[in-house]
Amino acid sequence: MQRDGPDRWEHTYTTAYQIGCDALVALGQGQATKWGAVPLKDPHLPDILPRWDDICVAVLCLAGQRGMIDYRLPNGGAHRSRMNPIVMVNPPPSPAANIAAGYGLGPAFAVPEALSVLQSLNLLTEGSWTEAAETVLWRDQPRAWGMDITSDPRFTAAVEGACKTMPVDIRTEMDRLATISEANISAAVAQSAAHYDASRTKNGPGARIAPPFTYEQARDAVESGRRNDLDWMFFRRWRLPDGWLTPEDATRALEIFHDPLAIAMRRAVVGRLYPSLPFLAEQ
Repeated sequence: MQRDGPDRWEHTYTTAYQIGCDALVALGQGQATKWGAVPLKDPHLPDILPRWDDICVAVLCLAGQRGMIDYRLPNGGAHRSRMNPIVMVNPPPSPAANIAAGYGLGPAFAVPEALSVLQSLNLLTEGSWTEAAETVLWRDQPRAWGMDITSDPRFTAAVEGACKTMPVDIRTEMDRLATISEANISAAVAQSAAHYDASRTKNGPGARIAPPFTYEQARDAVESGRRNDLDWMFFRRWRLPDGWLTPEDATRALEIFHDPLAIAMRRAVVGRLYPSLPFLAEQ
């Protein structure tokens, strides 16, 4: 989150900062704006607090974005992702991990400010992850740890529960999203063609503009949109271990998008409920 002067936080459309601004608003510290939040003159905690696990995820996202926590390989070494495979010549040694592995979680290094916050949230104790931290970090899944939560019996049980206890309004909306008609695809083709024509008019005949969707491209786009809508259903209304949230309970939840646990649950649940529609269970 970027603090632009004393009177505003800007999220710059960065996921961690967007979630951080939402957390500040939910904690009674700011008022939401289109670009982030502004601090309240009289900040105070609300009578009904946001969910503890969502606040934990927001803190972990912010710490990772700001380089305040570094998840390590099982041997404690630094992790270098394929997306950033930079190799430095004579790099300075990385500080030793100061968070020990435990409860299925790997080691990590965190700066003192982050350590104190993680301890206050009961994610750390005496330099080690707590039991409560395990499923919270299922919602982060650091690449260095190579986590596979879908094979865990708790995940399997949660899939069973999500299918058996699904509220009527959730199932009704899920059925709607699972149904793609010819009219939906035709509308996507028409929308793409209209966008192409508008871009051509605006930029001239010599501009390089992607052609309108073919039928198959339009169908792929509609399917992708439906998966995204299903993901948001889980982002807003489902939590481990509570399962489906009531509309009232959902008001305490932060809309934490790109949540890998929620996405994995969406894939498992719709794969079981709509086996004839495999596109719904794709990544």
